[in-house]
Amino acid sequence: MGNHQKPGTLGNHTADGIDTPSILSRMLVLFALLFGIFLVTACNAPPSPTATLASATPENSPTSTSIPATSTPTPTITPQPTSSLDVKAADLDGITLKFWHPWSGDTGKAIQESVDEFNNSNQYGITVEASSQGDLNSLYEKINNAVPDADLPNLAVGANYQVQTWIAGWNPVAGLDTYVSDPEWGLSGRELADFNQLFLQQDVREGSRFGLPAVRTAYLMYYNTTWAEELGFTSAPRTPEEFSAQVCAAAQANQTNDDPDDDGTGGWLINTSPPGILSWLYAFDSSVLLPNDAGYRFNTPESETALLFLKELFDEGCAFEVLESPVEVDFANRRALFVTSSLSDVKFQDSEFAGAENDDRWTVTGFPSPGGEPVISAYGPSYFMFAGTPEENLAAWLVIKWLLSPEQDASLVEARGTFPVKVSTLDLLDNYADEHPRWSAAQDLLEHAKTEPGLDSWGTVRWILGDVGTQIFRYYFTPDRIPATLELMDETASELHALGN
Repeated sequence: MGNHQKPGTLGNHTADGIDTPSILSRMLVLFALLFGIFLVTACNAPPSPTATLASATPENSPTSTSIPATSTPTPTITPQPTSSLDVKAADLDGITLKFWHPWSGDTGKAIQESVDEFNNSNQYGITVEASSQGDLNSLYEKINNAVPDADLPNLAVGANYQVQTWIAGWNPVAGLDTYVSDPEWGLSGRELADFNQLFLQQDVREGSRFGLPAVRTAYLMYYNTTWAEELGFTSAPRTPEEFSAQVCAAAQANQTNDDPDDDGTGGWLINTSPPGILSWLYAFDSSVLLPNDAGYRFNTPESETALLFLKELFDEGCAFEVLESPVEVDFANRRALFVTSSLSDVKFQDSEFAGAENDDRWTVTGFPSPGGEPVISAYGPSYFMFAGTPEENLAAWLVIKWLLSPEQDASLVEARGTFPVKVSTLDLLDNYADEHPRWSAAQDLLEHAKTEPGLDSWGTVRWILGDVGTQIFRYYFTPDRIPATLELMDETASELHALGN
């Protein structure tokens, strides 16, 4: 493939993407200006003409026509739409595809079983060789170091911002619009409607689709309902004020009990990860994006209110940091009424409660908002493919369709404990839902979900949130510094976004 743009690929640049060392240097310098001696360390062919995802298959809705009583209607044959891909089924026989994914353990086993089933059952003679690359970051680095035409896989899994850096760089990501809308090989209107629409809309860049959701999870609040009831609370907090009341009561309980080791704990165990801080900003109705996704805007009254709320929780002793033990251990031992963690980590928390012989009931809930509706931030990787021969691309597309069938979607959900990406998959998960009440509770939060910004620069800009989250909980950081911090966030994000484009 060399460095030229190949037909059917997305992007029209030849740069190698974002210069990470330069980005980090700029971030360090900018944060040093604000925090003084305290150093903050952060780690075409043109788009397809298909701009919408409407089905290319005409509906069977006959048009009513007035016919004279004496006339005899003439039968007509409606032409069947034909594929625009110019590849016949026989052309796929014998094709072998490379598929790179980031999963191991139960999820790796589930995806391998899905691939094996495809290899044994597909009628085309396609063979898929699947291999785990360790995790998303390892897969990302391996693709960055791959030699075009020689080492790139045919299809892979990547985070939204990772795939977009490849589109902007030299790696030829194949656009999916042509495949999605193809009347013979594509997806019908009903199949498209079966996707969770929030997830479906994530993998679109400048009107062109480059991926389809593989896995989606979210950051949630884990909530000890048994302990909350003992403290006098009968339901999960819906507003920041209710949240503050509960975590402060838990902190006071641990401060005054007979165990001195609990002093300074009990409320919300602070989480400063990028998705954790983003969830708080979303809860306070900060969009974090400029209109038309032109960049980022953190410096808003909503963001200021969110950071001030978190800072006050910490200053009042209702939020705390514990660095010596895993979050799951602290939550299972009543050192925190609330912790922030991922939906996919629920099974690990269950195991920790069992190990601690703790019979407390606990559940998951969203981030409290001034409007009283719980908010969560959903994210996760998607399936995409690199441009190859027309036959290879069609074969890869058929594998993606297979992996997105409700049966294979359900297999990944059961292995990973994440959200299904299709609505109909829920029909296959009744037993799983009964056995996993926290997972069921998370499904009820999906109507309040928002997604990460869909910009390639988000891969670096997201770390600004982590840095700021760390800073606001430092002893030297005072609330009056929040406006200047937000202004600096905008300046830094603007530079990073410009470098990413």
